[in-house]
Amino acid sequence: MAIKINIVSELGENIEKILMNARKTIDGNILIFDHPDMNIMIMPAKSKIISLPKDELDDELYDTQKRMFKFLVNKGVVDYESVQDGNLFMTKEATIPDMQGEGDKIQYCLYVLSKFIEEELPYYENMEKFKQDMDDRLLEPEIDEYTEFDPKRHAGHKGSLPPRMVKYGIHSIYRI
Repeated sequence: MAIKINIVSELGENIEKILMNARKTIDGNILIFDHPDMNIMIMPAKSKIISLPKDELDDELYDTQKRMFKFLVNKGVVDYESVQDGNLFMTKEATIPDMQGEGDKIQYCLYVLSKFIEEELPYYENMEKFKQDMDDRLLEPEIDEYTEFDPKRHAGHKGSLPPRMVKYGIHSIYRI
């Protein structure tokens, strides 16, 4: 079930709407599943953001987490000093500072995370298109990228040493 968030100004007009594939857990945490490489958990009770790996672990996960937390630090959502590895394998976490002034820090976190995911998605779409193009190219190559079988071009005898060649050396032990 997607979570729909309206960001409303003081006058009551909608500023922005975001739509994310997210769920709220029993204890009040918010899990976001929109990113292709990782899941993101916001823990309002502990004021933390945690990035969790999806099923497949790969080399790009660390770089993705690094980009996300750098984005969050630049937008002022998390403290730079609090970004660290989590207690689970391949996780990263950071602390959300207390909000100065009016507003809800969790809604602001969700808004900034939606902007990060929005920036990241074209990269992953291009990667999927590239993989599909490579598969198509290997399975159905262009006419100038393959040759048909031609018996004139393929000799019956291949290699430089004929079979059962008797010469000196230890290789004669292995040939019968």
